This record gives sequence, structure tokens and C-alpha cells, in this order.
Amino acid sequence: MTKKTTTFAFSVIVVLNLSVPTLLAQAAPSAKVHNKSTAPVARMQAAHEKPCWEVAGISKSAIAERSRIEQETRSQVQSVCNDSSLNEQQKREKIREIRQQSHQQIDALISPQQQEALKACQKERAGARGGSAGHGAGGIHRGGGPCGEMTAPKPSEPERP
Repeated sequence: MTKKTTTFAFSVIVVLNLSVPTLLAQAAPSAKVHNKSTAPVARMQAAHEKPCWEVAGISKSAIAERSRIEQETRSQVQSVCNDSSLNEQQKREKIREIRQQSHQQIDALISPQQQEALKACQKERAGARGGSAGHGAGGIHRGGGPCGEMTAPKPSEPERP
């Protein structure tokens, strides 16, 4: 063999060695690509669904304002919880007033029918996803009281084991 033929044969071997894995990778189905027939229909529909606030007939600005009110409520409740000059009963009363005012502000923005429609939509979609439907202005209370403390049951309530 001549040097030119050897070089050509070597080049062909290198090209084939480099292109075979590429061809095999293109022919094999990728683990990242989802087969359309097996993709969950709910996920595909969810990408095209209107947001629940829109389904309920609530404006985007009303939702933004509601979020602002809820954030302000959380901030005010936290301030009350941090106020060491108040006893537990005073804190509870002040927090009750803050939340009542918050509900009044939200009710002025969003009608009770719209709020119910929003909750129903969120609950339906959460059920379809296997999750929960979100939380109100008060958020989650990890303790028992409004400031996270454990509270004793009211005298009219039976104690739970």
C-alpha cells in the first residue's frame, strides 16, 4: 500500500468510528422525549387552561390587590405577635380585628360568588394534580394559636387524644 492509500484508509476508519455512535444515538429513542400517546392528558390540558381567577371572572388587578392585602395582613399579624407589650388575649383580639378588616377589603374587591368560583376551580385542579387547593389570607398555623403558640382547647370542646 502506498502512503496515500494508507492515509485514506485510516481517515475512513476514523470517520466511521466517530459516526457510528452518532448514528446509533439518533436511531435510539431518547429517555427525555415523551411519547405523546403516554403523556398525561391533564398536563397537556393544563398548559392551555385559563387561570382560575380568570375562570371565576376576577380581574388580574383584583387578584394582585388581594395578594397585596393578604401580604399586608400577614405582616400586621406578625407585628402583633412580636409585640411583647400585649398579652395573649390582646394579641388574639387585635389579630381578629386585622383579619376582619382584611376580609372586608377583599370582599369589596371580589364578590362572594367569585370567591366561591375561585375556590371551586382551585380545589378541582388541585384534586386533578393530587395536591391541596391553597390557603386563605391567614396562611398555615403550625402551632395552634395565631402566633404559633399551642393553645389549650376551649372549655366547650372535648380534649382530643
